[in-house]
Amino acid sequence: MKRIIGIYLAAGKSKRMGMCKLSLPLSIKPLGAIALAEIMKSNIDHLLIVTNDIKASWLNSADVLRTYSTKWENIISLQSHLGQSYSLRTGIRRAVQLGAESVIVFLADQPFVTTSMINRLINEAESEYAYVASSDGEIIKPPIIFHKKAFKELMAINGDKGARGLFKNGALKGMSIAMSSEHLFDIDTIEEYEYAKTFINSIRSFS
Repeated sequence: MKRIIGIYLAAGKSKRMGMCKLSLPLSIKPLGAIALAEIMKSNIDHLLIVTNDIKASWLNSADVLRTYSTKWENIISLQSHLGQSYSLRTGIRRAVQLGAESVIVFLADQPFVTTSMINRLINEAESEYAYVASSDGEIIKPPIIFHKKAFKELMAINGDKGARGLFKNGALKGMSIAMSSEHLFDIDTIEEYEYAKTFINSIRSFS
């Protein structure tokens, strides 16, 4: 079976928020911990949680990590302050060490992704494509699966733009799958955080 490694990007500085947004409460859990339950139940083989602090307090609230204690690890991006691309590189380097055939990139500020979304991407991923991405109908967004044939291009990205430039210039051949915009919603500002609080309980159940 192809080895699929998840990369959970959680090392950002939250510049637009002005505080550590991943620690902010959203319903009964910190924002950064919410998506982990869905990710860990998916068909990925292993998850790399990329942070800038081994003692990230919000991780302690992710009970699911204790249930799946052998399915994940926390790795530190020492250059995360230089941009998201550096955290992505940190994740890819470790994924290669683990024998990844592909990686699926998640953002820690997307609390509404679901197990079914993730598994749908995995099921659609084929070796002929360099990537299979989520889309809100207009814009490509994470979660995104990258086949190992794309790793070289991903390792060459600089700054805080992520892989967006690769999609725009056609450097990678791939496909996108339309997903609910609510499930792809990411939180960068106080206004977006307040908006997310209005519908968190209708879109995500906690048990």
